[in-house]
Amino acid sequence: MAMDKSAAASYVYAKASGMLAKSFVGPRAVRLFEVKTLAELWSLVFTDPLPVVPEMVLARELERTARDRFISQYLKLVTCYAKPADILLSQLHHYDYENIKAVGAALCQGDGKRPDLVDISPFNFLKYRAWPDVSAMTAGSPLSWYDRAPGLFEQRDMDYRLDWQYLNESWRAALHCDPACRDDVKALLFERFVIEEVLWALRLRKYYDMPRDVVVSLIRSPGGEGEGTEVFSQEAEKTLDWALDDWESWRKWKYSKFLNPHEEGVVWQIDPRWIQNAFKGDYVRKTYSLFHRYPFTECPLFCWYIIKRNELDNIRAASESLRLSIPAAQAMQTVGIQEVNNG
Repeated sequence: MAMDKSAAASYVYAKASGMLAKSFVGPRAVRLFEVKTLAELWSLVFTDPLPVVPEMVLARELERTARDRFISQYLKLVTCYAKPADILLSQLHHYDYENIKAVGAALCQGDGKRPDLVDISPFNFLKYRAWPDVSAMTAGSPLSWYDRAPGLFEQRDMDYRLDWQYLNESWRAALHCDPACRDDVKALLFERFVIEEVLWALRLRKYYDMPRDVVVSLIRSPGGEGEGTEVFSQEAEKTLDWALDDWESWRKWKYSKFLNPHEEGVVWQIDPRWIQNAFKGDYVRKTYSLFHRYPFTECPLFCWYIIKRNELDNIRAASESLRLSIPAAQAMQTVGIQEVNNG
């Protein structure tokens, strides 16, 4: 039932707080990695009966069910608002962008099979019933330019344009959220977008050995459009002249707290995976702190989405670790959890 902004904010804050208390994030996330089988993991995460299916199918069903539950819960909270703030809808639109990527990939491969798409109705701007007509799916939407399936050598560039367009949408939404929390929301997103661009540049250099000019072309916003979003790639460009093994340059970096440790006398090289994990843990902790700071704005629900998506990542990592027999400590590192609880 939709309410006015004040009533909805109070109700959502109370409901979201209760949900977070039961979530597998922070110290509680470790419990996901203490179970020994996928069946145990299912029973820990869900109250629904355990499906009678093979283990590989169970892993896929577990991850899909966790995702669908997360989306369903968020939709119920968002629809409490008669007019949800743009910052809340931009979170959901992440799935429209990912869905159209999946559609493009499926049609590019020519298998004719409709991919598994996330239902965010009634807030989707893509017309999913029009599948497989890409032009009809995107018509009248912000993605109307994506009017055909990409060719094999176009897919990367079109996906990259989608990423930047979503970044622009999210940033514009942050610029127009409640004045009480706007600066904190902007600061949170700003650091995330900067780190994502730095990581992209690092991966292009380290794993694909791309020269500077090519990397620059791949980290700049296509067309240079947006409200101040060019600054996100500027930080990444600053790092392009630093050798990947030059600790002295990297230690002076603005975000050096996320670097993998340097040991005197030992050869050091920057590790993008370490940076990603260190940042992710820090990002979720900051978000958790921000959740309680502005209880009567859209900020708590914005934070709830980020925290619960982190929980979803934790569940997926735990599921994959069991399916592939990956040690718990290694799996936890992939989602930014640094310590195993041996108690």
